[in-house]
Amino acid sequence: MMTRRIIISFLILLSLAIITLVVLDIRKSRTDRRPANPYDLNLDELAEVDPSLVRYQETLDLKLDDSEKKGIAYGMGKIWLIGENYLLVLSPEGVMLGKIPLPESPYCITVYHSDIYVGFKNKIRVYDPDGRETGNWQVAGDSTLLTSLAARDSLLFAADAGNRRVLRFSTGGSYLGEFDGRREAGDLHGFIVPSGWFDLAFAPDGELWVVNPGLHALENYTTEGKLRGYWEKGSTGIEGFSGCCGPAHIAFLPDGSFVTSEKGMVRIKVHRASGELESVVAPPALFENGYYAPDLAVGDRGEIFALDFDRKSIRIFERKTE
Repeated sequence: MMTRRIIISFLILLSLAIITLVVLDIRKSRTDRRPANPYDLNLDELAEVDPSLVRYQETLDLKLDDSEKKGIAYGMGKIWLIGENYLLVLSPEGVMLGKIPLPESPYCITVYHSDIYVGFKNKIRVYDPDGRETGNWQVAGDSTLLTSLAARDSLLFAADAGNRRVLRFSTGGSYLGEFDGRREAGDLHGFIVPSGWFDLAFAPDGELWVVNPGLHALENYTTEGKLRGYWEKGSTGIEGFSGCCGPAHIAFLPDGSFVTSEKGMVRIKVHRASGELESVVAPPALFENGYYAPDLAVGDRGEIFALDFDRKSIRIFERKTE
């Protein structure tokens, strides 16, 4: 009998001990009681930028109306801005020069000589400086989503994020082929496009560069679609591109340096032609509460036009004088 009582008492005490440990563990696991995660990314720290790297200053902020904006380009000494069903023409100082209605919602734009190429979901239209349509052709593919255009000589290239490919056309609209970024015949993938950001542009020397966003890479192709070289910078640090994919947008300075913009932790930077970080144009602090990577264009003097989708404005950055 005594033995049975001892066993029962022991079991009761053991149960109380277990309950106590569970309660203590629950209390310890509360969000406000948990120890700091040594592997947790401190985004505030990552957003900090050495002031000596910021070699540009914002010289103008052109406020736009609240309608949706889609993209920006520079050409013929003017800013060309596409919005929901329209094309705006602005002076570099922000003076409205014209508004051209579009028949549907555009996605991207480029200007080459006196031609304005506007990309829609699966169509490309060409306009003259007065807004008259001079060309119009459909792009084949069920999932086509055109996100970037670039023209040079008699060629036009279109980035198709929906099908992860780059399309080649003559500037007259003839289809000349496509390439998907596979570096070798046996590659399982080429362009990795996790979201709707897929950009391309011509450098001042005439070389075609395509962003491979899922690899955080910029790839140089011949106009026939053959890979010539690439550089990649996947990093949360200021020297690279963070997040799932990037950069979201690119442009070129007159000396051939890349201007890049990133989403999420929004920032604009300049990289040398070889890929090394040259300077910061706009650190994350200038995009507080922002998410979308600004679309980019470069003016005749090397000024950088950034279409800030979050603030609905065109922000102009110029190199600081030493």
